[in-house]
Amino acid sequence: MAIWLQVDIQSSIPIYVQLVEQIQHALEAGTILPGETLPSVRELASELSIAPNTIVKAYKELQRMGFTESRERKGTIVLGHVQETRRAQQQEALLEQLGTAVHDASKLGVSAEALQAQFEQAVQQFYPEILQQEIKHEHHI
Repeated sequence: MAIWLQVDIQSSIPIYVQLVEQIQHALEAGTILPGETLPSVRELASELSIAPNTIVKAYKELQRMGFTESRERKGTIVLGHVQETRRAQQQEALLEQLGTAVHDASKLGVSAEALQAQFEQAVQQFYPEILQQEIKHEHHI
């Protein structure tokens, strides 16, 4: 089953991260489908000649990310809605970046008013429907 998984022990990327990334890509590409069972820890560790704890760590990370679920006596099952899970993770990361940008702006001495004005300008640029609502609202007042 896992013949498509490959680990590079010479890489600076930890082996469990390599596994997570490869399995995540396979889920996104449809190589592995919702409801399928991933190979057992022992089976995959033997096939890839790596420590079982590395597989456990990768599987736990996939579960934490919402891609899989561990079921007693059934193993690690692939969940559906991989794209939605990935989008939610990307949105969460984006909001963290926004917080970092605000923090950096404050440390650089950008005023809250200037930051807010720039943010509102960007929102209006990329969310034209908000600008349309504001225009309609102004005409009704």
